[in-house]
Amino acid sequence: MKIQTRLTEMLGLDYPIIGAPMFLVSYEALVIAVSEAGGLGMFPLPNYKNPDDLKIALNIIRKATSHPIGVNIHLSGRFDWKKQLAICLDAGVNFFITSLGDPRLIIDDVHANNGKVFPDVVSLEQSLKSRDGGADGLIAVGAGAGGHGGTIPIPVLVPYLIEKTRLPVVAAGGISNGAQMAAALALGACGVITGTRLIATPEAGVVQGYKEAVVASEPKDIVFSNRITGNWANWIKQSIEKVETTPELDSKKWLDIWSAGQSVAQVEDIKPAGTIIKEMVESYIQTCTSLQKTLLDR
Repeated sequence: MKIQTRLTEMLGLDYPIIGAPMFLVSYEALVIAVSEAGGLGMFPLPNYKNPDDLKIALNIIRKATSHPIGVNIHLSGRFDWKKQLAICLDAGVNFFITSLGDPRLIIDDVHANNGKVFPDVVSLEQSLKSRDGGADGLIAVGAGAGGHGGTIPIPVLVPYLIEKTRLPVVAAGGISNGAQMAAALALGACGVITGTRLIATPEAGVVQGYKEAVVASEPKDIVFSNRITGNWANWIKQSIEKVETTPELDSKKWLDIWSAGQSVAQVEDIKPAGTIIKEMVESYIQTCTSLQKTLLDR
């Protein structure tokens, strides 16, 4: 069974599930696993600062899966995003999430290659600017999302942005199972992003301690702070405390601070990414079936 939405029709997916492009987490193995399971595997381009490494990664992914993939491109002066964009377009990447810059910088080039651009947004102002610049849709990053996030809860943010922009909206933040996906689609979202749940997988490119911390954490252990990178983001409190009390750690202390969202509440074990996507779909179907039973003929 497939789940059909505007996102799946746009990208040729079986399911409207995007594997979050997580910095220093999402590498080839995770991208391949999510795409092979019927979702959209993604990685952030800052994971491959060397152009040759990026080409190698894309080649590995393309040899392993024929299914769609996407990338998160950071449009700031810190990255040679023009070269990264050219490499991705040459490799046939057709879905781009933009961050840290004006999405209009890439929209024409991506559209010329039959691709789609969905900027990360946390506010109406960002959303309207993206729409007016020609974006194909939006990634609504709500409160409780892992990594850099917003402050507006998904049940408010998603329908708000849909009403005001009339663009397809993907919900990101607090989504790790099928029931949460069903709720997001009921709000009008065309898809969901799951990230925190995919950290606790064999395919995630992080140390075992990080994966175990995600499993062990509760929502109260997630801290929303701008002290780590200068931007507001969610972090696992225990990893911050460890860095602050361990003077022997090197100057790049932030690399030992682990990001995760409040959906750690639903992460109970480490399991393959493909299994997670399969279980999300099964849970989604069960949720929809249960909801249908609440409708009574009168």
